[in-house]
Amino acid sequence: MAQYQLVEKHAVEHHNEYYEVRTTETDAQPKSLFFSTNEENLEEVAAAIVADHLPGVKQWTVIPHRKDS
Repeated sequence: MAQYQLVEKHAVEHHNEYYEVRTTETDAQPKSLFFSTNEENLEEVAAAIVADHLPGVKQWTVIPHRKDS
């Protein structure tokens, strides 16, 4: 089971590293969910997030974000 924590968009500045899963469906407005995780397999974590929070979405991508020092 993938371990992750969803992060509210306004709270992402409190995390040194976080990720975004963004829908890439061509016929819909893109949606994003931000999360943090210690897992190494980001695709697996993102797939779990999509399944849990964006049912029916088939196309998505993971975007890593790092806080600049």
